[in-house]
Amino acid sequence: MKRITLLFALVLLITLIGITGCGKKKPTLYIFNWSDYIDPGLITEFEDANDCKVKYSTFDSNENMLTKVKSSVQSFDIIFPSGDHVSILNELGLLEELDMAKLPNSSNLSPQLLAKARSFDPENKLSIPYAWGLTGLMYNKKFVPQEIVASGGWNILGDSFFEGKNKITMLDDAREVIGAALIFSGYSVNDTTPEALAAAHEVLKIWDRNITQFDSDSYKNELQDGTTWLAQAYNGDALQQMNENPDLDFILPKEGAAMWMDNIVMLRNSQNKDLAYKFIDFMLDKDVSKRNSEYIMYPTPNKAAMAIMDEEFINNKIINPDEEYLDKCYMLDYLGEDIRDIDKIYEDIKMN
Repeated sequence: MKRITLLFALVLLITLIGITGCGKKKPTLYIFNWSDYIDPGLITEFEDANDCKVKYSTFDSNENMLTKVKSSVQSFDIIFPSGDHVSILNELGLLEELDMAKLPNSSNLSPQLLAKARSFDPENKLSIPYAWGLTGLMYNKKFVPQEIVASGGWNILGDSFFEGKNKITMLDDAREVIGAALIFSGYSVNDTTPEALAAAHEVLKIWDRNITQFDSDSYKNELQDGTTWLAQAYNGDALQQMNENPDLDFILPKEGAAMWMDNIVMLRNSQNKDLAYKFIDFMLDKDVSKRNSEYIMYPTPNKAAMAIMDEEFINNKIINPDEEYLDKCYMLDYLGEDIRDIDKIYEDIKMN
């Protein structure tokens, strides 16, 4: 009897411990971001400081992000869309208007970059600028001779050197792909006139002879091993890979490039708004922003963080091109219904 009583007591104790443990379940913050786009150490620090868990998922294009957000039964709290997709998410009624009183570190943001963000967030109430950058060409010097890239322009994508080799990729992003062809043709990335799009389409038909695939993620590994020799790439992603492999290099094309800004937004159906505010404000801290920017190799819109950045980072022209080059770059604007004309060309190129 004593053994049975003792056994019963032990089972009861284990059950009570289990119930107590379940009662202390940590709150969970669901974040959806681009791949390789945050210092993972910062997530751990945030979890420890707030006694919570962060469930972190990634996407490789704005289009894929939008599809997942619209169709997923899982409710994300925070996502990181590019500027034009902030407008799209807002039109769909998916965004929470931010209470800036809960984001005291928002005062660290650059007024100039907040002004640029008003092209897609007119009152700066829906989004917090996270990082900005440019798009160019990354290549492996072991396989691409210097004379092929010497021109320094987007025309490299159509060079006959690459014919039949299946060694070029472009981003899986309609705006970036058609944008590059528009710039090469002498137009803005936001020009959707029939003349501009027709010119871009003809250029893409030439480039497409050399393009193996449209991909926004795997090229980073494929350039390392020679599966891909040349890729349209984001400047920060390129620098991350160049730090690991001295055979890689990057060009900001002489004609100019697409300029983009990625942002932090909160979804209206977030179940963890208080924790989401804490995370956003944590990322806006100047020291945190500095560390994160140095990790992802993109300039931060956080003016206070840029003021304490190392000179090597500030003076890197791939990260911070001079004003003369930036004058040739175009922020990707929201195009409304005109995006259908861009998508039509993109699908035609991908299918053929």
